[in-house]
Amino acid sequence: MKFAARVSHILPSVTLGLNERTLELRRKGHDIVSLGVGEPDIDTPEPVCQRAIEAINNRETRYTPTAGTVDLRKAIAGYMKEVYGLDYSIEEVMASSGAKQVLYNSVLATADKDSEFIISTPYWTSYPEMVHLAGADLVVAETKAQNNFKLTPEILDAAVTDRTSALLLNSPSNPSGVTYTLRELAGLGEVLENRDIWILSDDIYCNLLFDGNQFASIASIPAFRDKTIVINGVSKTFSMTGWRIGFAAAPANAIAAMTKIQDHSTSCPNAIAQCAAAEALRRGPSLTKAWVNSLEQRRDLMLDLVGKIPNVQVTIPQGAFYLWIDVSAYMGKAGIQSTLELTDKMLVEGGVSAVPGEAFGTPGYLRLSFAVTEAQIREGVKRMASCLKKLV
Repeated sequence: MKFAARVSHILPSVTLGLNERTLELRRKGHDIVSLGVGEPDIDTPEPVCQRAIEAINNRETRYTPTAGTVDLRKAIAGYMKEVYGLDYSIEEVMASSGAKQVLYNSVLATADKDSEFIISTPYWTSYPEMVHLAGADLVVAETKAQNNFKLTPEILDAAVTDRTSALLLNSPSNPSGVTYTLRELAGLGEVLENRDIWILSDDIYCNLLFDGNQFASIASIPAFRDKTIVINGVSKTFSMTGWRIGFAAAPANAIAAMTKIQDHSTSCPNAIAQCAAAEALRRGPSLTKAWVNSLEQRRDLMLDLVGKIPNVQVTIPQGAFYLWIDVSAYMGKAGIQSTLELTDKMLVEGGVSAVPGEAFGTPGYLRLSFAVTEAQIREGVKRMASCLKKLV
């Protein structure tokens, strides 16, 4: 039996595959320190869980409107006002089963088979596959380490053509942690100003910022408010990864298009999770501020420890909870030809997991998560350093 051609055009998720392999090794009794995880290390806040329990007891368990309950959409609009300083009506917001579904809805709504869709390296592993599934031509804009892996107006201008339908921005970035300033976003905006191009802004890490950095969104630039689809969710800020609630804020016509797509895929998100997410959004980022503050200390610890490993270069993250490290100096050593091979060796022989740069379109790099305990950071980096030392 044959499968549709689109199946052969997409790759499995490296990050999800790594997580499954790590869990499998642990089930077999292996001692694994996971620095590859992409989720917070705290429990969902108690008030959020209590609201879910209340919703179950009240039997708030029926189908909701596809775009989410009015209560949740009001909470999303309130959150957009608090965090972004922007006014959105409930017709300009929607909820989905995770931010990944919001992304997929927005890609399907803006990418067509005769269009081009721009992403920049290093990119989150699912971006290219979503574009491939939409049938558009993927244009990958290569960023440079000397520019902290940020998309510049010059690189963007070279990538844009008459067929460009959308640009996807991610700030703070997964995997690099780099964060765009409003001035930098305005520079990118100048390239797109007189073009009919959508901007998809993946802001899932918007509240996870360090060194006094302030979050900036291209949607806050008046000329781009109605050309931007903001993608966000409750998974990172509120440690609700398994609750699967993401949301979008965009012009009403974009929300209507994405809702129509969702009508015929997943329909409404989980009703109980919607109640919990509305509670989290109403309480706002202050609910987990202490945890976010602790992330900066753990970042600094991991930076210090990784910085002591010979021949490793580190990009200092301004946000998210990942360290993006250059281990290209170790390629070709002891038969290791790629970071895919290196991470496999580290996992099986060294007992530590990391995500290879190939997952993000940038071979020669590793992504490490510091959303773990200080003890895990120390032990994980120690094991990684030991593995690298054996390659020399």
